[in-house]
Amino acid sequence: MVKINSILVTLILCLSCTSQPSNEESRNDVWLDPSLNLNSPSQSIVVWFEDQFLENGDSFLKRIKDFDGQKRSEVRDSIIAELKAKSATSLERVQTQLSDLMERGEIDALKKHWIINGFSCEATSSALKEIQDLLGVDKIFLKQPPFVPNGRDRGPEYLQTIPTSRFSTDAVEDYPWNIEMIRAPEVWESYQIIGEGTLNVVHDFGFKLDIPPLAETIYVNEGEIPGNGVDDDNNGYIDDYHGYDFDGGIANLNNPFVRRSTIIHGNACAAMISGTFATNSQQAIGIAPGSKWAPVIGGSNIEQAVEWAIEQGADTYSMSFSQPNLGEYRSHWRKVMEHGTFCGVVFISGAGNFAAGPNAVPVPVQMRNPEDIPNAVLGVAGVGEDGNRPVFSSQGPVEWDTQYYKEGRVNKPDFATLNYQISCVDPEGNLSNMASGNSVAGPHIAGIVSLMLSANPDLFPWEVKEILKKTAEDIGAPGFDYQSGHGFVNAFDAVSEALNWKK
Repeated sequence: MVKINSILVTLILCLSCTSQPSNEESRNDVWLDPSLNLNSPSQSIVVWFEDQFLENGDSFLKRIKDFDGQKRSEVRDSIIAELKAKSATSLERVQTQLSDLMERGEIDALKKHWIINGFSCEATSSALKEIQDLLGVDKIFLKQPPFVPNGRDRGPEYLQTIPTSRFSTDAVEDYPWNIEMIRAPEVWESYQIIGEGTLNVVHDFGFKLDIPPLAETIYVNEGEIPGNGVDDDNNGYIDDYHGYDFDGGIANLNNPFVRRSTIIHGNACAAMISGTFATNSQQAIGIAPGSKWAPVIGGSNIEQAVEWAIEQGADTYSMSFSQPNLGEYRSHWRKVMEHGTFCGVVFISGAGNFAAGPNAVPVPVQMRNPEDIPNAVLGVAGVGEDGNRPVFSSQGPVEWDTQYYKEGRVNKPDFATLNYQISCVDPEGNLSNMASGNSVAGPHIAGIVSLMLSANPDLFPWEVKEILKKTAEDIGAPGFDYQSGHGFVNAFDAVSEALNWKK
């Protein structure tokens, strides 16, 4: 990660009382990320306007009460419309100035956002000063740079044909121990619920789209004609047929050479959620094998990735990565995911692997971004088949003391599942790899949530969390603990309770 020296900014107060604030007054009201370098020739920034859907840092838990007794399906579109309207209004007021900055070459790569009311761009030092003066600007963050892996050796951008799923509960001959231990087969057999009707977005690196267990459940954006080089659905992304690489600006996510050892990381996570049968077998490998999955990449463009997921109708958003040292920029990720939660998406992240070994760090930074985000992200740790926590599994609590969020100590992780010696798909779709780490813990919960929302599509994300808390088995110290959270989650009890919450 690029490190930029912090610079203290002293702004001049102005005492004039005109109806239109002067430059000095405007800058004094705008909060600047201390990581910004005011003398940098150019840097990536993200800007917030004042009028946000969630007005303050403590608004999340207050606002969910407004939706008591309502259904996720009934309010999702209206919340999205409200977010978009706020953004459109704020951006329209400053469009002339932004256009002028672009024409003068002071800003570049302008991206307008609606998941937060704001925009991102590359800005010169002089542009940064002018942006502070724009009407309604409230905060300016230093944005993390994108990581774009080598684009060589990519596979086909899209699948020419989508094979019919081979999965049926009657055809299942076998499944790995982890699928059995979380009781997913009991859900399939007792309720005939396999995740149908749900979409799971997998935000990761390394995908190989054509292996049978994933090709059979990959998402298709019906608004796009694949491979024609045209933005058919007019959403700003060309050929986003299965997903999109928002950092690379391309639709081709098929890069099987981004691996950890022999594991294609994104594939391993996606197959655990939505995989059908391992190649040339009747061995069930996914927790919600009737669901769909979509790959995305976009660490530096999380706003666009989440917006895309919401507009495709995503139910879960799985993130098996962990980002340290984001400073105040953590607040931006949190706000994006808080707003995304109100749009009906359940965000899930593995707890990280930083409690032991060469990468060990102390509490409260063993859990990092995004798993450290309260309320809006389910941070998931895990245990092995023996029920014991591996020494690497990150622990809570975490600390929130940014300019915007000031809770102090926050209880994390939220839940536990399985994270040690888990069978994962190999590059050909066989279940021959073994993986340990909380990268596999998050997808376990994503698969369980997919089954829950297939059983009861009208559950809000915060209701999903309450059900998981109610049904989780206490496996650590009595009550909440910093290793397993509220306890070990199993699919059968969670789905059974979700059915009881029918509205």
